[in-house]
Amino acid sequence: MTTITRLADSCILVETDAGTTLVDPGFFTFDSGVVDLDSLGDIQRVLVTHEHGDHVKPEFVRWLVDRGSDVVVHSNQAVADLLTSHDIEVATGPLTDVSFEDVLHEPVPSGAMPPNRAYTIGGVVTHPGDSQQVTSSAAIMALPLLAPWTSMTEAVRFAARLAPRQVFPIHDFFTSGSGRAALLGIASGVLADHGIELIRLDWGDSFTV
Repeated sequence: MTTITRLADSCILVETDAGTTLVDPGFFTFDSGVVDLDSLGDIQRVLVTHEHGDHVKPEFVRWLVDRGSDVVVHSNQAVADLLTSHDIEVATGPLTDVSFEDVLHEPVPSGAMPPNRAYTIGGVVTHPGDSQQVTSSAAIMALPLLAPWTSMTEAVRFAARLAPRQVFPIHDFFTSGSGRAALLGIASGVLADHGIELIRLDWGDSFTV
């Protein structure tokens, strides 16, 4: 079994028989107070998709590493360079039970496109980070729904191209609860037309497959 829990924004927990993986420990989860960090169980692996602060806050990573005896942080070289300056070791090579694809972040308003590593964990769930250049997905995908670098229209097109069986929303922290509900209502119907089920996970919600 695999249990997926949304924390906040793009940060998720993936629990399998092999252990627990946290993806994208950004400042929204660490600073907002919407998640009780003390409630997190043992975490063996931390995956970071790219260097932006909403996906990696060094203080959050340090907190995760210090609270466990066997936590390993994985990412690309750009994130490794960032975290090394905070005395945090980062592995950049292959992982057990996780595949990854190195692509580029979608253009932000400044035009920058930093490196982005998309992860598929246990062959079950794909986290694309902030890229729509990812070429494949597991049956379940975390779908960035709204961001300065994308629109919901582009998000739906991205999901339709990769054709996962199910998606759940990420990257929606700037919306209110009612705003998220409205967006999900629109996206759900359009995704269903493509044979994709949208799982409505709010912050702290989980589901098991």
